[in-house]
Amino acid sequence: MKQQNFDTMRLPTKQLINKIENLSHGLTPDQLASFLDIIDAMTALVEEAGEFKEEKKVKSPPAPAISSAVH
Repeated sequence: MKQQNFDTMRLPTKQLINKIENLSHGLTPDQLASFLDIIDAMTALVEEAGEFKEEKKVKSPPAPAISSAVH
């Protein structure tokens, strides 16, 4: 299977939902359960990545030490 560039794989939400629905119609109940477990796990990874990104944004660099010495 050829790996695609992530940016070319991005789909509008409605189109993504339609593709998932079309794919799921051909699955057995066991396959569908496994597929949905994978989707849930991927969703959790995306949420964690978003939280990690937000944490990095919130943390500001340490303030420089100001010298109290008078010259």
